[in-house]
Amino acid sequence: MTEHDPKHQGGPSSPSRRDFLRGSGLAAASAVLTAQATAVIEEAQAADSGPQVLSGQVNLTLHVNGEDRSCTVEPRSTLLDTLRNRLDVTGPKRVCDRASCGACTTIIDGASVYSCTTLAVACQGKKIETLESFDTGESGVPHAFHKNDALMCGYCTPGFVTACKSFLDQNKGKEPTLDEVKRGLDGNICRCGTYIGVFQAALDAAKAMKGA
Repeated sequence: MTEHDPKHQGGPSSPSRRDFLRGSGLAAASAVLTAQATAVIEEAQAADSGPQVLSGQVNLTLHVNGEDRSCTVEPRSTLLDTLRNRLDVTGPKRVCDRASCGACTTIIDGASVYSCTTLAVACQGKKIETLESFDTGESGVPHAFHKNDALMCGYCTPGFVTACKSFLDQNKGKEPTLDEVKRGLDGNICRCGTYIGVFQAALDAAKAMKGA
């Protein structure tokens, strides 16, 4: 009489418990990988629907010194290039062209920025101020620079005057200390070393603006 063998119950082709678990594990892993792949695809599709890379020429309007100015530039054009080469606004100067000297300083929405590393297309809808719009009367910053002989070669002067006006506008009604002026103009460099005149010009301009 043949003994009963539980391994062969149900015929030789019946799946074992181990085979069942192995198959279930593969199915679960397949489901996880499919979900992950779907998530990656959806993320890629979402990225494709985001901002597009600009190329060629773009039309833009910049609000410069109180008026809207329109021009056509490459998307990579800096604000400095656009102002000087497209709009004939030459107050900001190109000196280092790497955001270290401050000669290209421009005021955007009240804050001084390096226009040589600021994209023009990023400035649409913002208020842009340059040296050309500053008050040249006795209460203006340019007059204080002239009075204190705060320049030598002149390369850095437009940037210093612009940074000074931005600093004083942000502290309107106050008379800053010498240390505060130094911190406020810290992003600008004078290769001729006329810092004493520059700092005194800022202090005098603050008094004149307060009195006015």
